[in-house]
Amino acid sequence: MLFIILILLSFIISIIINRGFGGIENKEIRAGYLIVVGFAIQIAIFNDKFAASSLNKFTPFLYIISLIILLIFLLLNINYKGILISLTGFLLNFVAILANGGYMPQDLGKLKLIGETGKVKLLQKFGYFYNARIMNNKTHLNFLGDRIVLPFPKSISSVYSIGDIIIVIGICLFIFEYMTVKK
Repeated sequence: MLFIILILLSFIISIIINRGFGGIENKEIRAGYLIVVGFAIQIAIFNDKFAASSLNKFTPFLYIISLIILLIFLLLNINYKGILISLTGFLLNFVAILANGGYMPQDLGKLKLIGETGKVKLLQKFGYFYNARIMNNKTHLNFLGDRIVLPFPKSISSVYSIGDIIIVIGICLFIFEYMTVKK
């Protein structure tokens, strides 16, 4: 939720600073449909209905496919500095997810700290849920996992990875970069 707020604020501030959308007139985004495809796969697999189905065993595979699709988009648009920064964070997350069989390690203590008791119970019951796996001594690259709680109210807080933070910084910078009117 916090990251959505930051991205929306970036749009609003960019619109105000640039007095509209004039900056996007001569700028290209290559293969933008890949974002839709990648996130559509994630929406399809990260819901309770899919998780409860017999197809949930394909979650890690489908998640990695969705990430590869998003990686292709990032690589095609690396000419933007904000995308390059996001790519860095994306690769940190991608490496951690690959090293853990298609799941991102999550720190249960940090989830409890922000009141995510439902997610904690599901992770404790199954060992993994959606794209998350319990962070422990058997998971790999835990320092890249979801273990950072930012000092914000619990209503907008979550547990983030260093990759998540870098991705959002890159997205916010990309928004400014993309919407800035060239002088």
